[in-house]
Amino acid sequence: MRGPKLNSTVSVVKINENLIEFFKTNTRSQIRIKVNNNTIYELVNSLDGEKSVDEIAESFSTTPEEVERLVLFLEKRGLLDTTFPRDDFIQYEQFRRTIHFVEEYAISHEDLVEMWNSIRNAGVLIIGLGAVGSWVACNLVQSGVTKIYLMDADKVDETNLHRQFGYRYSDIGCYKVDALERRLKEYNKDINIFKCYEFLNSENLDTFNEMQLNLIINCADKPNVDTTSLWVGKYGMQKRIPHIIGGGYNLHLSLIGQTVMPGKSACVNCFKKTLEEENTIDPEKVRKLMVKNRKVGSFGPMCAIVASMIGMESIKILSGKIPPSNINRRGEFNIYSMDIKYKEYGRRDDCEWCGKEGKYFCN
Repeated sequence: MRGPKLNSTVSVVKINENLIEFFKTNTRSQIRIKVNNNTIYELVNSLDGEKSVDEIAESFSTTPEEVERLVLFLEKRGLLDTTFPRDDFIQYEQFRRTIHFVEEYAISHEDLVEMWNSIRNAGVLIIGLGAVGSWVACNLVQSGVTKIYLMDADKVDETNLHRQFGYRYSDIGCYKVDALERRLKEYNKDINIFKCYEFLNSENLDTFNEMQLNLIINCADKPNVDTTSLWVGKYGMQKRIPHIIGGGYNLHLSLIGQTVMPGKSACVNCFKKTLEEENTIDPEKVRKLMVKNRKVGSFGPMCAIVASMIGMESIKILSGKIPPSNINRRGEFNIYSMDIKYKEYGRRDDCEWCGKEGKYFCN
């Protein structure tokens, strides 16, 4: 039977005779413990998975109960390797980096297996397969998600190739959902792709009523992001499905959209109401800019950065136990300064959706 093993991402530092520090390199967090036994440092570093608790106790002239107590302490703080036995994990070698990231938040082997299975078996709907949505799909499949719903009626155009993932010259004229499916299956042939050849509108989300959706990611900008966000937000609140508002690119700023956890965070309508109050302007002081056929620049690396943030947030949500970061806020990434500025948007009591008198209120 395999014995306890210190996590390979954990470094152990002896501060002095009475203090040991554990440094978790993945999350850059530190845990310090006071000790009154000089052999604890050596004992911890001997946890290589080869020796049983009884063998460790015998080697360090202590009792199995004392070793068990130390092992339990280390396990609860995420300092032990919880990936064994590895036959619990499908395609461990392919996804081991993701698994070891998730492991930082697990308190036991069983806990880790539960989170990993939650990620793998979740259903994710990605709406809009352009400069952000296509990269999001790639990130999720690379991270182990196996059930992806793709929604877009667009066909691949030459102008897509400089900033959107997965599309080639040979795909021009093909539906994006078909071309992207081919690319994603090159990463993992076992994934399940469900395709919807439609643009999002106010009614067609009902298409997914009978399907397993654990997360919706809105990257659609037709007719505009504000409108599609309201459609997705309303559906997500009705069905109690977490949803993420994907970002965009404009004036060398990229929007990092909010994450909505129904009943736990501000909803899309909360953001809308607050933004409307903040952006109230005097129309007499505004001049209209007459620009025909306006085309806003879109920079490939910027789109990929925003998509990576959405992908990371998605994995947290799908794990079921790692708290998402972008609830009640959204950010702007400035390509010039490389800074991200976040602004908080709290849940509103007067919100018609999630306020105490709102139609979708839930605790």
